Order: sequence, then C-alpha cells, then structure tokens
Amino acid sequence: MQTKNTKKNARLSFRLSLLATTVAAIGIATPSYAFGGCSCGGVANIVRNARINVNNHTTEVGNYIVDNILRGVAQLSAYSKRETEAQTRIAEAQDQNAVLRERQVIRAAAEGGRYDPAVSACIDLSGIQNYGGGQTSQGVGGIDIANLSRNRSYGNGAAGEPVRQGGLALAQEIQLDRDRLRNVAGFADPTSDVRLLTEAITLDTSDQEVAQAYARMINNMVDPLPPKPITTQEAQTPTGLARIAARQIDATRRSASHAVFTYLGDIATPTGGTELATWAQNAAGPAYPYNVGDKVSSLQAVDIFVHSRFANPDWHQSIARMSPESVQRELLLTQALNLHVNWIRFGLERRVAAVEAAQLATYVDGIEGAGGGAPIGN
Repeated sequence: MQTKNTKKNARLSFRLSLLATTVAAIGIATPSYAFGGCSCGGVANIVRNARINVNNHTTEVGNYIVDNILRGVAQLSAYSKRETEAQTRIAEAQDQNAVLRERQVIRAAAEGGRYDPAVSACIDLSGIQNYGGGQTSQGVGGIDIANLSRNRSYGNGAAGEPVRQGGLALAQEIQLDRDRLRNVAGFADPTSDVRLLTEAITLDTSDQEVAQAYARMINNMVDPLPPKPITTQEAQTPTGLARIAARQIDATRRSASHAVFTYLGDIATPTGGTELATWAQNAAGPAYPYNVGDKVSSLQAVDIFVHSRFANPDWHQSIARMSPESVQRELLLTQALNLHVNWIRFGLERRVAAVEAAQLATYVDGIEGAGGGAPIGN
C-alpha cells in the first residue's frame, strides 16, 4: 500500500514539475505576462510569428528552386545553340565536300571527252551566215522566170512570138514543150506539174531544160493563152482602147500569181554561191534524204540544218556531251533559224494576201459586171 501511494505521488510531482516548467517558459517568452498569468493573445502571437517564419522560409526555398530551374533552362538553351551551330558547321562541311567531289567528277568527265563539242557544232556557223544567197548567182531565179512570163504575155521578144501569131501557134508551143521536156527533173510532165517547184529543195535552173520546164509550168499556170497584142492602128480606136484597158487590168491581177511563184522560185533556185554549197556538203549527214550537189539553194541550206539536228539521233546524243558554251551556241543557232524561217513565211504571206485580194476583186467583178453599177463622181 505504501508502495502504491509512493508511485502516485511521484507521478503527480512529475506532472506538476512539467506544468511549472511550461509556465516558466511561457513567462520567459512573454515577459510582459510573466507575472500576470496565461494570455491567449500571446499564444496567438506565437502562432502568427511561426506561420510568418514558415511562409518566409517556404518562399525562399521556392525562389531558390525557381532560380535553379531558370539557370538550368539557360544552360540547356546554351547547349542547344552550341548543338545547332555544330550541326550547321557539319552541314557546311558536307556541302563543301560535295562541291569538291562534283568538281572532281566533272573534271574527270571533261578529261574523258564528255563535254567535247559535237561534230555538227563545228561546221554550222560557216554556212548559216550565207542564208539567202551568196556573192554569185547560179541558174535562173524566180524573178527572171516571172519577167520572162510577163514578156511572153505581152508578146515581147522571142518569147512572145507565138503570142503575136496567136491561135494555133500558142497551142503548138504548149504541146511541143510538153513532149520535149518529158521526165526533166524526175517528173513525167514537168510543164504541167507544180511539184517541180513546190517539192524541189534545190531546183537547178542552171540546167537549161530545167529552166525551160519551170518557165513553161509558170506560163501554163498563170497565163496560158494570152491574146494577140494590140496593133498601133487598133489602139487608136475605141475598141482597141477598151481592149488595152481590159488587158492591163488582167495583167495586174495575174501579177499577184507571178509574185507567189517568183518568191517560191527564188528560195528554191541555187543562188547561194560556192561557199554555201561547200557548207551544205560538209553539214549533210549520211541520212540526209536529198542530193547535195555543187549548187545549193537557201531553202536546202535550211533543210540541211534541220535534218542535221532534230531528225538526226546522233545530234540528240551529242547534246549530252556538249559543254555549256556549245549548248548555248546551239540555242542561238536555232533561234537564228527560227527568225530566218519566220521571215520567209512572212514574205510568202504578203504575196498570198495579194492573191486573195485579187480573187476578191475578180469575184466582185463577176457579180456587178465590168464597171456596172459603179457610182458616178462629181
């Protein structure tokens, strides 16, 4: 029993001692209330101060963490920039190596002959400047044939003798030329076959029979049966004057046809001279479909230029072996050819327009009659 009471007293003494210690501590922490008893405001103040201290500490820790994060981000950004710069330098080095390698490849190909000019490129400029004729004229040109035909129609000179006789003499002239000139230039009847001119790359009118067949074909086409010339006595009569006027109108309209055949003849007859012929013989390849003689027209020069390139498979392969300068040269030559051909076409279109105008005028005459219904001027 003694022992139990002793233990209870000991525990009670310990609790009282603990309470005294706590009160003393509170008294020390709050000196204004050390001798005035326990204060709830003081306890609240302790709690508030503790909360402020904790918040301040937490903010400091947060700022420290944020600062470390920002430093890490900046460091990562620097690493990224360095990596990007390194990649750029690597790419530039690769490009430089690729350029050096391509130079070596091109140089090796050039030393192997890949970019040597094609054979055709070595012979084209020597002849292209002669398009349209050289210093000398060979054969009879289109304008000569047209003048000869018009003199015949008027009954002038030796060519106009059958016209001056008229009637049967004209029929005999046409028949005799037909029989005498058979198979000339490869045509069974060249005097009535316009292909003698339109399909000729070079119409060699230096051959007298070819020139005669050409002239007869033009006469048969434009003015086969001209009337007899008006005599001096007939020209003094009203009927003679009317015939002269009608013949003049007829000759004017027929001259439109002469202009077309003159133009076609001038580009097909050999007027290029020996320099153009030499160029043509060198430039025409073995696959060229026409004969190249010692007389060449400007039309055949154009034809050879075209066949030696666009119709020639070797030319297409040679383009790949040409240097850039040679390719540019080919382009310039092609542009010059296009310019020349367009100019030829323009000249022909002008003459065809004159023919169409003459046809229109003739058609109007057929509707109204010769001068019928025309208005009377003041």
